[in-house]
Amino acid sequence: MTPELRTACEVVFQEHKTSHDPINWKKDAFRGRISLGLSEMAKETLVSEKVIYFPNRAKKIVTVLNPAVAKAASFEEAAAMVKSGNFSPVQLSVDAQPLVVTKRVIKETPKHFDKPMRVVTDRGTTTAGIRWYMKPVFYYVVWPLCAAIVCVAISYLLGSVDV
Repeated sequence: MTPELRTACEVVFQEHKTSHDPINWKKDAFRGRISLGLSEMAKETLVSEKVIYFPNRAKKIVTVLNPAVAKAASFEEAAAMVKSGNFSPVQLSVDAQPLVVTKRVIKETPKHFDKPMRVVTDRGTTTAGIRWYMKPVFYYVVWPLCAAIVCVAISYLLGSVDV
């Protein structure tokens, strides 16, 4: 194993260890810390050593840390734990139980959503609060026409310049 691959495996292991959610393997999963090819090699290495696994075998885009190696300090220690089979039985029984959440978390709404979308007139009827520039007539007729006029003006001005 090369030093670069060892470092990439350590980064992937530490990311799995600190994250409470499964890791989604997009191209910017590790925010530029390791390259895409190196991260794929590290993923294959850690999956083959059973340090991380795919929760759904059909979709190999999401990986989760093996709960038996959650207490390991480095990926080498985790791989040694998997190979030797030295797991504490208390740790396995605690991690095998499902997590039950009893407190409901309510997210705070952003400030720009506080404005009501409907306007009430004095007659008591409600009208949709669509702004004038968002109406379909402007989207499909007026704004494209204005863009075409601006393009023609720019091309005319550029064509009239003598070099």
